[in-house]
Amino acid sequence: MDKRVTVLLPNGRRQNVSVTANMTLLEILETACAKHGYDSEEHCLKFHNKAVSLTQQFRFSGLPNNCVLEMEPTEKRRTLSNVVVCVQLGDGSRDQGEFTPNDTVWAVVQKLCESQVKGYESPVIVYMRSEVIGEEQMKQTTLKSLGILEGRAMMRLIDKKPEDLKTQANVYKPPEAKAKSTVDDDQPSTSRSAMAASGGGGGFSITSNMIKNLKRTAPDDKTTAEDEKASSSEKPDQQQEQQPEAPKYDWGSGSGYSLHNPAGRKKQENEVDENAGRPPPVVNVIGPRQAVLFSLDESKKLPEDLPDSFFDLTVNDLKMVLRDLKRTSNGDDDAPLLTAKLRELERQKTMLAKLNQYKDCVLRIQFPDRFVLQGMFKPHESLSKVEDFVREFLANPGEKFHLFTIPPKKVLPSEETLLELNFVPNAVVHFGFLKDNLNAVQNRFVMEKFKAQLTSEEGAHYAVQKYRLTRATAVGSG
Repeated sequence: MDKRVTVLLPNGRRQNVSVTANMTLLEILETACAKHGYDSEEHCLKFHNKAVSLTQQFRFSGLPNNCVLEMEPTEKRRTLSNVVVCVQLGDGSRDQGEFTPNDTVWAVVQKLCESQVKGYESPVIVYMRSEVIGEEQMKQTTLKSLGILEGRAMMRLIDKKPEDLKTQANVYKPPEAKAKSTVDDDQPSTSRSAMAASGGGGGFSITSNMIKNLKRTAPDDKTTAEDEKASSSEKPDQQQEQQPEAPKYDWGSGSGYSLHNPAGRKKQENEVDENAGRPPPVVNVIGPRQAVLFSLDESKKLPEDLPDSFFDLTVNDLKMVLRDLKRTSNGDDDAPLLTAKLRELERQKTMLAKLNQYKDCVLRIQFPDRFVLQGMFKPHESLSKVEDFVREFLANPGEKFHLFTIPPKKVLPSEETLLELNFVPNAVVHFGFLKDNLNAVQNRFVMEKFKAQLTSEEGAHYAVQKYRLTRATAVGSG
């Protein structure tokens, strides 16, 4: 499609100028001035009342097609100053010199690289995206026509035939589309699932973690069920050899924040019941409050090997994503402004709701040597109770220490309760001595007799689930 701009002249008339991508704005100004008898050196161009640079090519100016440029007189006449031009040869060497904008490209080549250009069969000068091919075209092209009016400019001198210029190196070529089989036609294609996962529109993006959560909350998906049946029918022996998948516990990696999903509590209990036939992991209770100790270095988590079809979005998945996004986007837009008293009232309501829902709190204290101590507490207990609990297991109980959350590091006050610290129903805190030299990794933090009774990380999860199931059963029977 042909491009053009409209120049609004000082006398109120309009002049249409056909432009090309490599045409400079100075050439547009000179074309309009030549047709109406104006001096281009005494005028400038403006777009939306802002002066545009005349040295820019139209492709790099950011001006839209069919735009209107205003031509206005300048305060003083433009004067041409010398420019420094650098020419880079094919071997990487460079030569530079000073020229006037009215000098031709051929004059620049003759002055800077006369000996090299004699051996070229088809010399070509490349500036920005403009290509000046051959001696005749170089003699007709001035630096001014390329937009070189001031400052410095750099060109490349190469020896290529005009037809070879259309062939570029390192250009990506998309792979040819493969013929789809009849089996693939029934399932969503990879391109569609990739487009959906990239967040098609609306400013939201769908990540792989979101898709995993969606699949886990919607286990009745037909596509996943068919894939599982197909995989089980293809490799029955391998499936029998594989160990059953470990139960998934809702314990996040955040520090000092609530890590429990109330909606998933029932699902977790069902998972423990389903794995009742499996031998439970070894749990070594080493003290009060169902205390267990495990090491993060010894925990070995098996990576989830999920099929590609697991990440294909279905209609139900997209409906759930849209529902959650609507709730998120509309949650605070229409919410009224709250005063400090109302915010405090809302906070107290939230804490009361947690007290009513959770009767215990699981706290994990991580030491610098990556040992983790886990214990059960009541939401109304203060952090000082946690400090007394930790002190019973320390190799140096007389040293002063503090508990903190990261990131950023925030030392926790001992007088506040776990509910006020937002540690209900579970949280991870970090341990540190007040003396920095005692916080070295090679230092001893927990007594050796407790390290000899380690529990696996899976066992720590199991201990929490068993404790909560026992309490729920006792409350239900009572």
